[in-house]
Amino acid sequence: MKNVEVEEKSVIEEIVEETKEKKIDVKVSVIIPVYNVEKYLKQCLDSVITQTYTNLEIICVDDGSTDHSLDILRFYEKKDSRIKVLTQKNQGPSVARNRALDVATGKYISFVDSDDYLQWNAYEILTLVAEQNDLDLIMFGANVFPYEQGEPWIKEKLSTSYKVYEQTKPSDVIFHEKASVPFLWLHFVKRNLFERPWKIRFDETMNLAEDQLLQFQYVPRAKKVMVIDDKLYNYRVVRQASIMQLYSARKIQKVEMHMTLIQKVIEAWKAEGYYETEVDNLATWMTNFIFYSIVNLPMEFKKKYSLQFLKIMEENSVCEYLIADYELRNYETMKEWANWSGSSKEELANLKESIECEKYEILETLKSRAFHMGRKLTKKSKRLDLTKFDQIEL
Repeated sequence: MKNVEVEEKSVIEEIVEETKEKKIDVKVSVIIPVYNVEKYLKQCLDSVITQTYTNLEIICVDDGSTDHSLDILRFYEKKDSRIKVLTQKNQGPSVARNRALDVATGKYISFVDSDDYLQWNAYEILTLVAEQNDLDLIMFGANVFPYEQGEPWIKEKLSTSYKVYEQTKPSDVIFHEKASVPFLWLHFVKRNLFERPWKIRFDETMNLAEDQLLQFQYVPRAKKVMVIDDKLYNYRVVRQASIMQLYSARKIQKVEMHMTLIQKVIEAWKAEGYYETEVDNLATWMTNFIFYSIVNLPMEFKKKYSLQFLKIMEENSVCEYLIADYELRNYETMKEWANWSGSSKEELANLKESIECEKYEILETLKSRAFHMGRKLTKKSKRLDLTKFDQIEL
């Protein structure tokens, strides 16, 4: 693998300047699945149709919207001949994207979520860079908006650094480049990656993590990948409505899909011929991925999913010694969880004890002289809101 890192931030600007005089007119297929986004859809579509690069095929698939999203699409279809509107009953984004991929004719594919929007010159930059460097895949950065609602880890994930990957092994990019998963819209993909050596599509049986599964298939197919530091996309963050969502059935469903994902990635890599030489990297990634998927769950769920994970490892003859040393501790922890013999009642008692200890520490802090002194020296606008502790008995 050749991995070139360049510090100058003007690299992409230089490439664009060098190629501006060249006539580049390859078609880009922009795929936009749409479902009940009437509030944001116009902004998304306007950002696409006003791009400085104009050879676009804009494929919008309405997934059975019940608001005015389809009406907006029909209006824009009349407004701009590059827009093609497909409709279907509500079947999810995987089916919608697959329908669009099946009719796409562009040299490159770009996925856009219908509540986000693009920078005005995104496709001009991407087509010039891709054609000048004969790239199979470009990964780029994105902005979070509203900015204050973006979690630090998302902002960090969306901030890319310039790199070129050439003559890579299947695992080089997917495991070492942070922009490789899970955000589809950070990728500008040569359409051939979805068609050769055989056709790959989104798994329509999955309603979560289906995008990551496809990325584990097309990213390793790319022979030349460039990561640029330009932020060409704007990602809308919607604040969670309730802390209770963290412990909802959807969280469990997400873990279930993660278990399905690792099994399907194994199957896909066996089919592509990657598995035998990449099983160590795959085992390391799986360990990290599942550990952090279940680490905050109640113990009975940790036990359940640890057992499932260990079974997948055993069924696929994945040996423990192939896991990288920095993940072995997490693997050992999951083995301990799998052997847990306690009860839900016992776990609840431990949780109550822990809460009581934390409550005691809070009360002692609130009553301390140091706390009151510090509070007096702090501006009122920056003082801790003590009403949050009203339910704690002093």
